[in-house]
Amino acid sequence: MKPHRILLFILSVFAILFACWYFFPSGGVKVGSMKFRFPSYEASLHDLENRGTDVDVDSVLAAMRIGELIRQSEDTLGFFKEFLDSSVYRIHLPDGDYSYFDSLFIEADSAALDGRIVRIMHYGDSQLEMDRISSVLREELQGRFGGSGPGMVPMMRSISSVSVQQAAYGGVTRYARVADSLSHWTSTHRYGPLTQFVTVYGSGTFTFRKTDSRFAQERAQRISRVSVLLGHNSEGLEMTLKCDTMSVRTAVLDSARDDVSLVSWTLPADVSKGTLSFSGNAEVYGIMLDGEPGITVDNAAMRGCDGTVFPGIDSTVMRQSFDTSGTRLIILQFGGNAMPAIGTKKAISDYVARVEEQFEYFRQVAPKAQLLFVGPADMCKSYDSYVVTWPLLPELNDSLKVHCLDNGVAYWDTFNVMGGAGSMRQWVNHNPPLGGPDYIHFTTRGANEIGSALARSILVYDDLRRLRNTISEEAVKEYLGR
Repeated sequence: MKPHRILLFILSVFAILFACWYFFPSGGVKVGSMKFRFPSYEASLHDLENRGTDVDVDSVLAAMRIGELIRQSEDTLGFFKEFLDSSVYRIHLPDGDYSYFDSLFIEADSAALDGRIVRIMHYGDSQLEMDRISSVLREELQGRFGGSGPGMVPMMRSISSVSVQQAAYGGVTRYARVADSLSHWTSTHRYGPLTQFVTVYGSGTFTFRKTDSRFAQERAQRISRVSVLLGHNSEGLEMTLKCDTMSVRTAVLDSARDDVSLVSWTLPADVSKGTLSFSGNAEVYGIMLDGEPGITVDNAAMRGCDGTVFPGIDSTVMRQSFDTSGTRLIILQFGGNAMPAIGTKKAISDYVARVEEQFEYFRQVAPKAQLLFVGPADMCKSYDSYVVTWPLLPELNDSLKVHCLDNGVAYWDTFNVMGGAGSMRQWVNHNPPLGGPDYIHFTTRGANEIGSALARSILVYDDLRRLRNTISEEAVKEYLGR
């Protein structure tokens, strides 16, 4: 064959391939029962728009170590000004109010002195399962304000925790707002602060012990205070606590009560295991495994939840629970589970409107608590052989941020903290992996990094509060420009 015919043949093949690439539908062409796919121009354009720049994850992780950066700064107020104005790791605050968390910090300081425990309720989806993210957040906050133990746990749980081993048996039944294979639904909606509760009929037993998980945090293993948050109990309800460091102790409730109450035991030393036995009837909303006075973080993970279920929980039980337990901050970490149903900007608006309803609910049931929304992480999916950020996730993140601030709710931007669009792909490819093979969930190591970054971001505002106590507020306002 002559050379010019060979060249013509090659050019013809390239032209056909280019036409297929440019015009072939991104979703493929279905012929009968088969579907033919071809890398398309639309898919390539989508990849360029959504894959983001390559993220240097190690640089991102280094920049998360905010406390070290403060100590290295020669101009401390200058560091805070830059952080508040432009740092991707900052918490976005309503009206730029850097004193937003002051009430929480002041309560935590006084709690350590008064022998109390200030609680933070951390709600989220499956990213929080097994006490992930919450455990590191708890550990680092307790390092500043005191406190120990894994916090409030449900009497029965469907997924194990890295922070404590537990079991329940006897006449016990679990009810949950977001149902799973171990739970039931109830028309009373008395789910309580963990969005689930256990009914005890006749008798029931709860056991706990230190965990052998390598991901357990050190302070979570120190338990010296056990409390039961309960309600709707029968007259003469008897609760007996037996631990390896003390003799048996029994508490008896003389009268039947519908409202929420708290029964506590302070132990002479940290325990490694214990058994709590019930005789009678009650609704158990949570069991608090705490330690020294200070602060704690209670983990409430709801697999598959988009964060819009809370108004369906009895407000009286919630209000009494938050008031009785001393909850001063509520963290809502949601958004990822909304993505599969979001295909238009109208869908974003509808979802954000439902999220705003949650703020109104929590202000009614927890008027003493501040609200912090933790936005969705980057999520990637396969799109015609490309792994790219979910369409409209950046827009959802921006919309959530704007509407949170408009409603007086603080916002932490996980998506951009990670590195923005396409960052989850880099977190998955990191050594060791920080993201799972589904390109949605963090590995435990990745969750630890996020929990630590969130804790450090919160603590920056306590560092600023402590600095403000040493100089005049007028000087601070003038320097920070707010």
